[in-house]
Amino acid sequence: MALTIKHTRELIDPAKLRLKILIYGLPGTGKTTFMSTAPDLGAGICETGYGRGSLSAAAKDYEYVELNSYADLDSFCSSAVFKEKNSVGLDSLSWATRTIIKDKALSIPRQKGESQKRQLGIPELDDYGTIGELTRKLVNKLLQTDQHLIVTSGLRIDKPDPENGQGEMLVGPDLAGQMFLGSTAMFDLVLCTRTRSVLRDPKDAKSRYTQYIYLTNSSGNGIIAKNRLTIDGPPFLPQEVVFNKDTGEGDFNWILKRAQDAYSNFLAKKAS
Repeated sequence: MALTIKHTRELIDPAKLRLKILIYGLPGTGKTTFMSTAPDLGAGICETGYGRGSLSAAAKDYEYVELNSYADLDSFCSSAVFKEKNSVGLDSLSWATRTIIKDKALSIPRQKGESQKRQLGIPELDDYGTIGELTRKLVNKLLQTDQHLIVTSGLRIDKPDPENGQGEMLVGPDLAGQMFLGSTAMFDLVLCTRTRSVLRDPKDAKSRYTQYIYLTNSSGNGIIAKNRLTIDGPPFLPQEVVFNKDTGEGDFNWILKRAQDAYSNFLAKKAS
């Protein structure tokens, strides 16, 4: 097969720009809501609760499919549905690994025989490598589409492990095996969601409210975040972004517009 020659200028064409985002955090920190702000969204959902975890974003107008088996998940990741959409979202990858992908891994016979734990659906140490590799293949399929992509995940805290060369505590996506770190290398944006209590009026304790934020870059405290949106200078996004679904600050379109404007200005200067 002949190789296709491309040019990096195509990557920063504002009309062709596609955002590939992994957003992770604790429950209730705005991940599903952030995903729902993507334009012309088609989502694959597999969490629990009424609406399979999408109740918080029910006011948003988007279509979704429920993913109940590995065949469903593979079909969704292979663009069998929503191929005409501008954006696709998976909510959430961490829940899929704990249920759908785990069950697929446990269905693979072991050469050394089964154990009672495994027969009860509990993975053993060697199963986590299989779960991680199956997850990587599915994510790689999702990333091949010419669409905006938002994948959500829970949060995991990984303790220091000097024997394996990890000298600090790391905070990252709640994914099995190699995908705890491997997934963060696959996406252009890795966002860590958080909440904090803020006073609208510093003099009024009753003005306290919950502010939703996400981090776009690692800050040296072990929290994994990444931002590839930059050109000839600092990143387009600040290290910490306030996410306000009511005003649109920090939502998907807010990020997209900042990137498109920055690339447009760069290209205009290059042409002048």
